[in-house]
Amino acid sequence: MHLPASARRFAAALLVPLLGACAGGISYNHDYDTRADFTRLRTYLWATPPADNPEPRGVNRMLEQRFIATVDQQLAAKGYQFSNTGEADFAVNFQLTTSEQVDYNTYYSGMGYRGGMYGGMGMGSSHTSASVTTNGTLIVDIFDVRSRELIWRGTAQGTVEPNASPEQRQMRIQEAVTGILKQFPSRTPPPAQ
Repeated sequence: MHLPASARRFAAALLVPLLGACAGGISYNHDYDTRADFTRLRTYLWATPPADNPEPRGVNRMLEQRFIATVDQQLAAKGYQFSNTGEADFAVNFQLTTSEQVDYNTYYSGMGYRGGMYGGMGMGSSHTSASVTTNGTLIVDIFDVRSRELIWRGTAQGTVEPNASPEQRQMRIQEAVTGILKQFPSRTPPPAQ
């Protein structure tokens, strides 16, 4: 099934933060530039998305603000400070993409008889059903402001739940962003347990 771009954006806006609704949960990955000096990072700002796209990060404005607030909270917990001045050590951006996966299941039922000299006969039927699952990928990128190079990327992938409440969406955003940024270097030592 192929959906037009506008329908995919609409689905993403509705379904976005519900990563991990399936039993398998959310899977995480990250990568970084081994030459980057993360110890010099102290302040950050948000990268400005292109103005020509109404949903440049793949979500509507309301969900975008939820993602930004959650990333801000997680970076603050790691010891980083948001810069209001426009000068910072690194820039943050995120993007959400969705894709549809179609699974087909065929069920057979029936009986058969294998006869003697002339063969046998059988009766049976099959039923095939298709189920469509929306998968989402949240990408958080960190750029060095001086070099304008990508120095860190974290991703979260999971199944999107279309019927989640706003509270469940916020929980999924929190879960996905926390899981992604767990591997981003901290400026402060983790709290004693």
